[in-house]
Amino acid sequence: MELISKQQIDYFLDCKTMAIAGASRKESGFSTQVAKHLNRIGYKLWYVNPNFEKLEEKTQRLQSVALLPDEVQHVLILTSKSQTESVISQAIAKGIKNVWIQQQSETPTALKLAKDNGINVIHHQCIFMFTQPTGIHRFHHRIKKVFGGLPK
Repeated sequence: MELISKQQIDYFLDCKTMAIAGASRKESGFSTQVAKHLNRIGYKLWYVNPNFEKLEEKTQRLQSVALLPDEVQHVLILTSKSQTESVISQAIAKGIKNVWIQQQSETPTALKLAKDNGINVIHHQCIFMFTQPTGIHRFHHRIKKVFGGLPK
């Protein structure tokens, strides 16, 4: 497995505008928890889910990565594995070069597609570990730090 560097992670997180592909419509969904956390620490988010109803033009809820405004150049993928490759393909078509595939969403095909197209791709990592973790994520971060499990 390719090692992800702290520099790659920092580069991705330095941009305070990103899309969340796989944004849940459920209040208790994991992606909803991620979105709340990122909003709380100052990120401007765009939510992407093909099941969103077509909404008014100025909404930040979209049905596809292809509909993102050009200013959005970072995509956090929180989809099921079966949808990840499609999101990567949409990002490539849109010219997006920075993608974080949340652990449990990555597939070998999606990773190869991203790398073959020059995308800075972070994978096998939980975004909570690197964005001011709280609660159980803070505990996991400390354990990884103690045992050398964080990217360098």
